[in-house]
Amino acid sequence: MLWLTLNAKDDFFAINDYQKPIKALYLTTQSMDARFLSDGKTGAGERGWGSFILESQLRHEVPVSFPLKKAPAGFMPEQLFLTDSERWAPRPLAHLEPCRF
Repeated sequence: MLWLTLNAKDDFFAINDYQKPIKALYLTTQSMDARFLSDGKTGAGERGWGSFILESQLRHEVPVSFPLKKAPAGFMPEQLFLTDSERWAPRPLAHLEPCRF
């Protein structure tokens, strides 16, 4: 778990590139709240999370350089969940022998 960085560009990439790759990003309904998006906490200008979220919602895609590109259906617009790979795809069950009682 990681707290939201101050901005969507420099701080996020500093952690992802130089400390440990970030595998998923989940922004809750509180993070997606209009006040939060316009608040100064989201960073200045185009580097802020507010800008990132609005751009992602309007274009229905994340910025090209952002590493987390997969998103399951049903979260937007109230929440944002992004991962580095599709983790929710159904997986085939292993072949199981019938159980005998």
